[in-house]
Amino acid sequence: MRNAMATLHIIGNGFDIHHGIASLYSDFREYAWEHSGSDGYWLGQLETCYPTKNKKNGELELWCDLEYALGNIDFQNAFDESTEDIELEEDHEMRFQAQMEDAPKYHLEMMFEAFHGIFEEWVNQIDIDAQPVVLPHFDRNGMFLSFNYTETLETLYRIPKAQINYIHGRRNCNQGLVVGHINNLNGNDFLSEDPMIYEYEAYDNIAEVVNEQQKNISEIISDNAKYWSSLTNIDKIVIYGHSLSDIDLDYFVEIAKHVTPDVQWFFSIYYNNPQERDKEISRVKDFISKLKLDASNCQTFTL
Repeated sequence: MRNAMATLHIIGNGFDIHHGIASLYSDFREYAWEHSGSDGYWLGQLETCYPTKNKKNGELELWCDLEYALGNIDFQNAFDESTEDIELEEDHEMRFQAQMEDAPKYHLEMMFEAFHGIFEEWVNQIDIDAQPVVLPHFDRNGMFLSFNYTETLETLYRIPKAQINYIHGRRNCNQGLVVGHINNLNGNDFLSEDPMIYEYEAYDNIAEVVNEQQKNISEIISDNAKYWSSLTNIDKIVIYGHSLSDIDLDYFVEIAKHVTPDVQWFFSIYYNNPQERDKEISRVKDFISKLKLDASNCQTFTL
């Protein structure tokens, strides 16, 4: 542990995007469709099971906010897609019922297996052939908590790996990549008003498989106990390109527990027009409120 006060840099995907690195989820979609091969069917199933449109640009929510979307599957679509080829046999009604109950589970398990395979393949090939830029409040001798899988800090800024905690894993190594949602779904909440008898079990199975896509944040926090304890000498926290979404809120809560109450927080914002600027500032203010931070210790800066 350092005795002198230090800066903690929190790195989100916006950091890579700011450097011109193609790490948007829309970049993932483009790569996935170009390289899916036999998994193309499952990619199509993914888009069918998560069809919600983003109000801002009309794109599938899946390719705008992947982790949020993963926790909001369309139960009816998932059920219909997985059972469409099952035919009723009048002499084997029990077998038909069992097939209708079990098919969604196996169907979705194969879909998610294909998704994780192509996702990791995409992450491993992301090109970080970029140039370093001048970053406000950047201290290369500080500590770094990265939510990214890429080694951008190491490659562009020569930050020693020992100073970086890749909280969700680092690509091209033995670490598994953590990607997931935080919802806890109950199949009964998504049944129609007059469900078929087999839909009860089928919807439970859908919820079970989707819930398996959750981030085990409590376990990750527990596994990093020594890291959180090392933050007592932090007097400045700088957040680059993180969405500040509720999915990762618990990590920030843990950080706030271990730093001094008067720590200075700096939040990067990015906007193209005054309306976007207002939304960005509102997003940060909402986060400050959720974390119960002293607003006088918080500032925004443009990235």
